[in-house]
Amino acid sequence: MPAGSAAALICDTGALIEYLVESAPDHQLFRGAIDRARTRYVPGLVLAEVDYFLRHERPAMHAFMRDLATGAFTYAPPTAGQLARAMEVDRRFADLGLGLVDASVVALAESVDVRRLATRDVRHFTAVRLSGGRGFELVVHPTDPDRTATSSPPCSPGRANTSRRRSGSLRP
Repeated sequence: MPAGSAAALICDTGALIEYLVESAPDHQLFRGAIDRARTRYVPGLVLAEVDYFLRHERPAMHAFMRDLATGAFTYAPPTAGQLARAMEVDRRFADLGLGLVDASVVALAESVDVRRLATRDVRHFTAVRLSGGRGFELVVHPTDPDRTATSSPPCSPGRANTSRRRSGSLRP
């Protein structure tokens, strides 16, 4: 393992957007945590969400796909069994409104036995328990954990974004 590297982790949508978009508020936090990981899993359904949210940041998405193709990240498409498990997780935690993508992150974590997670979605992933009752270990504590990739993506030029920076000013 290279000096300074950490154990494997799974990357969720918001974490990857923060990692890829330099203007994202927690870019450096996520960049550091993800770069230190020995193995960086990208769940298949997460990749589709990342592509959607980076539709106005195509150079970032293209660079990410090159990294994926060269093995810098480990692409993990869901198996039929993982999708079935994801739906079980979604039902079990129905009060959270996880949805298939977040539940597939849980299913992958159980399949590869990795508890370390890069995510902005603190509310969901601190509440969820993996099989055996253990929780996730979040590798970053976002400065504004209530801002998620789906509520205010940092990559939508031309749109008003009302998320506040740490300084209190509005982002353009």
